[in-house]
Amino acid sequence: MAHAQRTTDWDNYYSRPYKTASLTRKYTASVLTRLMRSANSARPAILELGGANSCFIDQVLAEIDPVRYDVLDNNSFGLRLLKSKFECDSRVRVINGDVLALDPIENNYDIVFSVGLIEHFDKAGTECAIEAHFSPLRPGGMAIITFPTPTLLYRSIRRVAELTKQWIFHDERPLLLEEVAAIVQRRGCVTYSRILWPLILTQYCIAIHKHGT
Repeated sequence: MAHAQRTTDWDNYYSRPYKTASLTRKYTASVLTRLMRSANSARPAILELGGANSCFIDQVLAEIDPVRYDVLDNNSFGLRLLKSKFECDSRVRVINGDVLALDPIENNYDIVFSVGLIEHFDKAGTECAIEAHFSPLRPGGMAIITFPTPTLLYRSIRRVAELTKQWIFHDERPLLLEEVAAIVQRRGCVTYSRILWPLILTQYCIAIHKHGT
């Protein structure tokens, strides 16, 4: 998924999710669904990037009722786990693909989002991963991106986790809003930007409406 010297073991993560994920995913899902409702798309078509074995799909399906929910990732193990859970739900489709080398996708999604994806690359890879949110998105559609940001709280919690050998996201590169905003503003208008402090390992969440032309 990333290209740093030491990478995150995603198979292990999907088998045994990091403890903070189980504590915070409901809060993150509530933020996501609130933003999705604000997109004013009845039964939207949704694409989640990097969402193998997604933590958020249950709540999004229940509260947003999308016409379809596609998940694109290159982790085959996580995709198999997700597919096995929703094999009887015609709305859900898994796509084995690399966000850094996306095959052409018709720009007909109303919402494209990722949680904890773009920070797992170097600077050039992060830009490519951000851009990947917009090519599948219809003009006027909404992109939602969350990423860790290096607040004092984030740095303190991560330092403790690293010292106690509990840290597993070895290629995670916390990002400043300025780096991400400089890229997304070329493709759309930022309509929401907030630090999600309850996550402790603090994340920025931004929403962008793609330019109409």
